[in-house]
Amino acid sequence: MFKKLFILIVVILLSTMMNNSMEAKPYSVAILIYEGVYLLDFAGPLEIFNDAMENDTNPAFSVFLVSPDGNPVKAHTGTAITPQFSINNSPQPDVLVIPGGDLGLAGKNKELASWIIKTSDKSLITLSVCTGAFILADLGLLDGKEATTWYGAKKRLQSKYPKIHVVDKRFTDNGKIITTAGVSAGIDGALHVVERLFGKATAEKTAKYIEWER
Repeated sequence: MFKKLFILIVVILLSTMMNNSMEAKPYSVAILIYEGVYLLDFAGPLEIFNDAMENDTNPAFSVFLVSPDGNPVKAHTGTAITPQFSINNSPQPDVLVIPGGDLGLAGKNKELASWIIKTSDKSLITLSVCTGAFILADLGLLDGKEATTWYGAKKRLQSKYPKIHVVDKRFTDNGKIITTAGVSAGIDGALHVVERLFGKATAEKTAKYIEWER
C-alpha cells in the first residue's frame, strides 16, 4: 500500500514538474535583419515580443536577430545592429519575422532565399512587416493569399504578383502567414501574434505596457 502511494506521489510530482516546464518555455522568435532594413519594421515586433509576459511573470517569447552572414548590419537610418546568429547557425524559430527595406532581397541571395523558405515552412507563424511582403512574394509564399504592405507599395505588389490578393488592412492573417501594412503596423501584427498564442488579455496588457492604442 505504502509503495503504491509513494509511486503515485512521484508520478504526480513528475507530471507537475513537466507541465510547469512546458508552460515556462517561451516561443522563439527569429527576426531577420539585413543592410537597409527599416528600423521600426524589426524594432517594433522586437519590443512587443520582448515585453509580452505569460501570467505577468514569465517571458512569453525568446527573441533573437539573424543576419545573412552573422555580421552587424546598418538599418536605413544608419543605425548599426548586431545579430545573435547567421542563417547558417540560427535555431529554428516558432515565429519568423521578415521586415521591409530591400524589396529584391530574396532574388539577390539564393542561400538566404532558401533559408527563408525552409524556416518559414517549419515555423508556426511567419510575419512580414511593411515591404517585407515583397520578400515573401518573391518566394511564392503569398500566392493565393490575402496580403497587405506599405500603402505606397500596394499597387506595385498587386501588379508584380497577380496571384496575391492585396487588401487595404492594417494586417492580414492567413493562418501560417501574417502580413502587415507599413512600418508601425508591425507592432499591430506582433500584438496579433501574441493574442493568437496567449489570448487577448495578454495582448492587451502588452499593448498597455508600451502605451499602444489597439
